[in-house]
Amino acid sequence: MRVKLVAAGVVAGLLSAQGVASAKGPPSGGAKPLPVDQAAALVAAPAAVSSGSVTRAVSPQEALAAAALPGATVDVAPGMSLQQAVGIGAASSTATPNQAAAPAATAAADAATGCAANSAWWEWGTWPYQQRITDTTYWCAVYGDHITYRSSSVNGSGSLCNTNWTTSQLISGGIGYSWFVMRSSAGFNCPTVIPWVTLHPNHYLDVSRNAWGNSAIERTG
Repeated sequence: MRVKLVAAGVVAGLLSAQGVASAKGPPSGGAKPLPVDQAAALVAAPAAVSSGSVTRAVSPQEALAAAALPGATVDVAPGMSLQQAVGIGAASSTATPNQAAAPAATAAADAATGCAANSAWWEWGTWPYQQRITDTTYWCAVYGDHITYRSSSVNGSGSLCNTNWTTSQLISGGIGYSWFVMRSSAGFNCPTVIPWVTLHPNHYLDVSRNAWGNSAIERTG
């Protein structure tokens, strides 16, 4: 499935920066669970500030370090080490391109590999029952050609709503392609004044990134 990517302006060698500053909601201190009907209405209500995204260029070393983040899902071009995939050291001369699935996934030693990081979030609900998913992804690419490396982490947060589980999966494109789309999902536990009644909303956030260093929120649910 190929998706339409939203460009973030003219970039050069992944040296791009774009974003929408995320506004902070009311402080969580003092928030108390509400009756079931009120809690359910706030869980499902539109968020005051629903989304944000910040993209920046990063060094190969920072991109490499992201592979060691707890819970990160990492993908590397076949025939490449992590270091080679982020542009540290020459690419393996013995790597075999995946001709059937995508353009060659390995780069020549002198190819211009650049790296970027994007943190994108989406929020559902109204304070104190917000539910926010944040997808933080680092990726490297031969500029304008194909992705060589990706490391993605997902986080859930809220004032009263605790995160029950999170998961991250590739749903389109990927290594060897000029784009990829990650789906970040999370389940939340939102308490009410009745101790044995807890609301359990689940959500997902799809974000696309490409070999030009651009990113865009594609869809949510």
